[in-house]
Amino acid sequence: MLNLKYILTLLLFLQVISIAYSQNKEVDSILGKYNKCKVDSTKIDLLIAAADIYLNTDPANAIFYCKTALKSAQEIHDSIREQNALLTIGLGYEVIGDINNAFSYFNDCNKVAKKYNDIAGLAATNMSLGVLYSDLSNQQLALDYYTSALEYYTKSKNIKGICKCYINMSDALYHSNQSDKALDYLNKAKEISQKYDYNTLPYVYTNFGEVYFQKKDLKLAKEYATKGLTFAEKGSNLYLLSSNYLTLTNIYLAQNDLRNAEICVRKGFELAKETDIKDVLIDAYNLLSQVLNKQNKFEEALNYKTLYISTKDSVQSELNNNLLQAYETEKKDMELAVLKASEIQKDAELKKQHLISVIILITLFLVLFILGYTFYSRSKLRKVNYELEKANKDINIKQKEIVLQNNELKANNEKITQQSHHIEELNNTKDRLFAIISHDLRSPLNNLRKILNLLNTGKLTQERSQSVFPMLDKSLNTVSSFLDNLLEWSKNQLKGEEIVCSVFDMNSLVKSELELLENQATEKQIILVNQVPIGTNVFADKNMIDLVVRNLISNAIKFCLSNGNITIYSKQIGNNVEISVQDEGVGISPENIQKIFQDKGKFTTLGTNNEMGTGLGLLLCKNFIEKLNGQIGVESQENVGSRFWFTLPSASL
Repeated sequence: MLNLKYILTLLLFLQVISIAYSQNKEVDSILGKYNKCKVDSTKIDLLIAAADIYLNTDPANAIFYCKTALKSAQEIHDSIREQNALLTIGLGYEVIGDINNAFSYFNDCNKVAKKYNDIAGLAATNMSLGVLYSDLSNQQLALDYYTSALEYYTKSKNIKGICKCYINMSDALYHSNQSDKALDYLNKAKEISQKYDYNTLPYVYTNFGEVYFQKKDLKLAKEYATKGLTFAEKGSNLYLLSSNYLTLTNIYLAQNDLRNAEICVRKGFELAKETDIKDVLIDAYNLLSQVLNKQNKFEEALNYKTLYISTKDSVQSELNNNLLQAYETEKKDMELAVLKASEIQKDAELKKQHLISVIILITLFLVLFILGYTFYSRSKLRKVNYELEKANKDINIKQKEIVLQNNELKANNEKITQQSHHIEELNNTKDRLFAIISHDLRSPLNNLRKILNLLNTGKLTQERSQSVFPMLDKSLNTVSSFLDNLLEWSKNQLKGEEIVCSVFDMNSLVKSELELLENQATEKQIILVNQVPIGTNVFADKNMIDLVVRNLISNAIKFCLSNGNITIYSKQIGNNVEISVQDEGVGISPENIQKIFQDKGKFTTLGTNNEMGTGLGLLLCKNFIEKLNGQIGVESQENVGSRFWFTLPSASL
């Protein structure tokens, strides 16, 4: 069981690393576009998109990106993007557990939306506040906000927003133990998701699994949790993955299937640790302690139970502190506002009395003094503002220069890296070329030299010489074929192969190749059959396809049994033509099929008459077909024969 634990941890670690790599790669792509973009609004959208990717896995980075976007949106007075940035920052603080800041940014977003009467912004803000209150276990208040959001989404005919409202309302009802009402909203959400918003289906299936488990319908709960798990894996959603594994754990516990329960809870636990979402982590601690307790692993179960209690208390304490802090901040703001109003009122009364007395005594002098002082103050203020603006512009210019320098350094580093990789590829190609020449060309040439020496010295009889000539011819053909393939392979590897596509008839091409290879087939009493219909037109590089067809037919002759047939035929598949070369030969074992089209090293075997091969032919075929946007493959059965096929774009003359 200990081995199982380590294996599961390793598998989950690899899965998490894969998801994180995928997310980082996607964010790098977005930031690359951001660095090249010169349109402020587009740059803001790219920053918010990067934040959305990191929201559940790296909320601190998400907040950083959105604060940068918020500053830019405020500078260009873009209220829509300002709301999007405020909302995403609030969501980031919510994931971290900083409720006070989350409320603050949601409220700021709400103020901007109300100011511009933005229905979409009001809908999104009410939805976020509902989620926040749901996290605080105030489900009734959460439902009130979801209902308001639903009204706004309905008014703006936002189908996806309506679907998300239904999902969140079902979640609040589920946590209020109102399973039947939750199912009503989930069925509505499912119908919308399947028609308009396929991305929300994982959330729908996840909630279905939890609700059906609450209703003790284990069969449907397991079915939906498994569906949710599948969709979450496709979308790399660690939160949903963890939630579905924990639901499956509850199901297996209810069925007393402790082995599967432990597998699921450990997967859910590892994912919960990665997401750092406290409510899922608390559930994972609790379930893991239950499973281990049922397995009589009391000491380990106690450890996780202790973690469950301490984490839950810590989260509750943190929530209480955040709520208390928010309440105290609000109370302090109100007190300051009242005090400030009182002070303003008192100050106003004093000034009024003073003004009256001064007006009575020296009205004219006071008016002149006030006018002079006001003019002086405004002049001084203008000067200070001008200096500040100038300094701010200088700072911005310096910052832009630094950013440009950093971008140039990054571009130069990338260029150097690409050049290094290119040089390494050329060296590898050179090494492979020398290895092939030294191994495959030297051996047949040495054999030819020995035969010619024997003939030259007269050590062979006339009868023996006659038997040697076919061998000599076969060796020359082998060397010639090898040199042709080696030349094409070298050109292809060194990226010197020029592709010139045209429309041509595959029947004529196959016919020409069969005429060239007829003598080779006749020696083994093999019948070559061309079943490619006349007018089978394709769009490709004819020279490349000549080489592909010639190699595939030569290979078929090499491995076909005597008195066998080799058939070349075609069929139409959509907008492509599939060409097949089928022989009646020795076939290929399953393990060797995996090596045929390998791109590292080479693979070859002897033919039915001990014909030699180089291993380059099929590699060339694969490279050429893929360059022509086609596919190539093989089907084989030992002692029955093989079918090599490739596809090309169809064309009509």
